[in-house]
Amino acid sequence: MDNLSSEETQLRARQITDESLESTRRILGLASESQDVGIKTITMLDEQGEQLNRIEEGLDQINKDMREAEKTLTELNKCCGLCVCPCNRTKNFDIFFLSSYS
Repeated sequence: MDNLSSEETQLRARQITDESLESTRRILGLASESQDVGIKTITMLDEQGEQLNRIEEGLDQINKDMREAEKTLTELNKCCGLCVCPCNRTKNFDIFFLSSYS
């Protein structure tokens, strides 16, 4: 580098500065893109969390409805509306449900 003239040195310095500036611009662009992706990811995760909460609420309602149906069926199986006949006795819903899907 000692044998480079003053103009060549300045030209090389400008070239390095330009390259550095362009590199910095690319880095800023990538950082901005990464930030956008992060924001979209957080938004999607929030929406998915809400969706899972709605699904869980739906499952809770189904469970409640099944228990109510079990009570109604038990009432319908009562002999003269007083007691369940031994021949019509069914397993408890929870036991039946858990054993069916285990």
